[in-house]
Amino acid sequence: MSQRKPPGVSRETWVDRQVREAAERGAFEGLSGAGKPLDDAVLGQSAGEWAVEWARREGADMTAALPPALALRREREELVAAVPGQPTEAAVRAAVELFNTRLDAAYRRPQEVPPVALAFVDVDRQLARWREAHPLGPEEPEAPAAAGPGRGGPGRPWWSRVRPRRRPRR
Repeated sequence: MSQRKPPGVSRETWVDRQVREAAERGAFEGLSGAGKPLDDAVLGQSAGEWAVEWARREGADMTAALPPALALRREREELVAAVPGQPTEAAVRAAVELFNTRLDAAYRRPQEVPPVALAFVDVDRQLARWREAHPLGPEEPEAPAAAGPGRGGPGRPWWSRVRPRRRPRR
């Protein structure tokens, strides 16, 4: 049904015309259930039961039909399971930070039923899992050495790393 119902035409007349035109075009020819009676089990199902059965039979992804809290819970499980398969640490960090941003936005919205009750994904823990699954091989370069105390490394206080050093005047 790509057309809108014209004003002044009853809905039943318009739908009947759409069905008749589709039948004339042959849109209903060669369907798998053509000429067969409906199954009694299908007739006894509610619309929701039928939709669940159809999704199971067709292997459809029903994540979009889940309430936001359950969809986030499933997404979190899939994210944590997929961490070892990510190609780089940057990809792991980006995926975790994107999820945490979406979870934060869900917490800021008014709560629905069921409410969102998830912990944020710990970036450092997921990076450690990724590193465990991807040990450095001989072809991979070593990680750069940490800078010494005079080079902005961890030995200097944070405020000295934020502000550039002034050179003494001569």
